[in-house]
Amino acid sequence: MKLLWTELDRFRNLKKQKVYLHPRFNLLVGGNGQGKTNFLEAVGYLGTLKSFKSASRSEMIEHGADMCRVTGRFENTLTGWTASFSLAHDSRDQFLDEKKIPSPDEYLRWSGIVSFIPEDVGLVSGSPSSRRKAIDRAIFQKTDGYAAEYRKFLRVLRNRNALLRNPGASKEEWKSWTRSLSGAASVIIKHRVGLLSEINPHMERIGKELGLDGKLSLDYLPTFCLESNASKEDITEALDKGFMDAKTRDMEACHTTVGPHRDDISFFLGGQSLARYGSQGQKRAAVLAFKLSVAKTLKDKRGSYPLVLLDDVASELDETRRRALGSLITEIDAQFVVTTTGDDYMFLSDRKGCVMTVKDGKIEKIGNKGD
Repeated sequence: MKLLWTELDRFRNLKKQKVYLHPRFNLLVGGNGQGKTNFLEAVGYLGTLKSFKSASRSEMIEHGADMCRVTGRFENTLTGWTASFSLAHDSRDQFLDEKKIPSPDEYLRWSGIVSFIPEDVGLVSGSPSSRRKAIDRAIFQKTDGYAAEYRKFLRVLRNRNALLRNPGASKEEWKSWTRSLSGAASVIIKHRVGLLSEINPHMERIGKELGLDGKLSLDYLPTFCLESNASKEDITEALDKGFMDAKTRDMEACHTTVGPHRDDISFFLGGQSLARYGSQGQKRAAVLAFKLSVAKTLKDKRGSYPLVLLDDVASELDETRRRALGSLITEIDAQFVVTTTGDDYMFLSDRKGCVMTVKDGKIEKIGNKGD
């Protein structure tokens, strides 16, 4: 998937403008606070309807304005389309080819974006929920219908939790909702385990190219006893037993304590926990390997790479890893938008692309690399 251009109107500090992008890589150079990350956020929201910076719509609207709008022209191997969104302080609308699309699922059907921001390094040592969300976002983009399956799981989970808080609930009600939860949860777990089996070979190879010594992988760590290579039916059966074993604990806690909403997904390097034993440089390289592996997996599924957004990606990489990242970007035939505050983008100097300066919210092209 390629983004040909994007038009910005009252998004954060960005001036009203239309920005044309190079089909391979686009380097945004500028000081802190000038708008580089805001541009990545605008493009990322255009493709995912989610912000990697803020959950508040109001924060994305220019100060003093009532709304903002971002439009972009995409194309892939099959077709092209114009997508846009508008945000007011209490609402959002999304459009495809100027037609208002009520369903976010329909709007997102063609999109594909993978992003890396400095805060993503916290995925390794942060809360399990952050890693679950990262995996689920990748599955949302890869698998049609997963969003509906995930919403179904959350709905059944809420109903079972409500039942656990109801002292008058019957045994039959409890069994019924538990069976329903086992079925809905098994779908989520099967998709997650399946994605890990697809991205781990890529992670191992990319991790080695980024200088990680040892096999890099993401391992699924369930809150119940689960055999490897389990079928959906095996997972459902294991969940039934897990819920039964945790019944007393669940009733005391008044919520469900096992299942995909509590499972962990952890980074391992050479068989050891990267969160516990890894250096900051190793963690950064591991998250980069994860993001690029997701991009490769989406390409395998859809036939074209997603747009890849890299915010301040090279600032904490040593020279060897910068060169390795440049080689990977050369190898991966995706469109990249990369931000930097200085000359550390020179690791991409052997590839064609465009360089743009960002100052006071204004983006200006200053040249094409390799011309």
